[in-house]
Parts: sequence; C-alpha cells; structure tokens
Amino acid sequence: MVFGPKQALAIERRKNPQVFESTIQGLMTSKRLSREQAEKRYGEFLLDPDGFALKASAVERKEMGYKNWIDQAVKKSDDPEATQKRIDDFTAKNRLKGIAIMGFFSAAVLAYSATNPYVPPV
Repeated sequence: MVFGPKQALAIERRKNPQVFESTIQGLMTSKRLSREQAEKRYGEFLLDPDGFALKASAVERKEMGYKNWIDQAVKKSDDPEATQKRIDDFTAKNRLKGIAIMGFFSAAVLAYSATNPYVPPV
C-alpha cells in the first residue's frame, strides 16, 4: 500500500501539531488507549473516515448483542413498532423500484438486440 494510516498520520502531525496532539491525548483519555493504539486508530480514521465509522458501529453493535443495524434501530427506538414498519415499508418500496429498473433495462436490451442483431464480420 502506497498511502496508508501511517502516512495519513504523518501528514496530519506536520500540518497541525497542536490539534494532532490534543486529538491523540483525547483518544488516549476517552478510550483508555496507549499512545501507539490512539495513533493507529486516528490514522485509520484519517485514511477512511466513512469506513472507520462503519467498522466502529459494527463493533459496537456486536458488543451490545444486536444482530444487525435494523435490530439496533428498532430496539433503541422510542416506538419500536413504528420504526420496524418504516424500515419494512422502505425496504419493500425500494425492492419494487429495483425490480422495475432491472425489468426496464432488460426490456431495453432485448429490444435493442432484436432490432440490431449481431452480424459477425466477414
């Protein structure tokens, strides 16, 4: 890997040393990490913030005993039945949209191939 967490960390350290140091100290205090662990975690965050957040939420979910994000959302909700209904409605609606889109493009490909048959070059 050409650019990884260590390189992202080195760039951030040179860019703003005071903010970098306060971030590392904050991680060490709040998460009870060693300096090496805090720097590794911050480097991974700098490299891929979205992926880092997804991985962290997946770890948290497993630690709390939830099967998946839907289970977590329903159980943490003030109104679990309404939350489950919204998720189910959203899933059903988007499943239908996906089927419609795939059907449309399949029909378009079939229509194109029927009107423009492939003729190998001679």
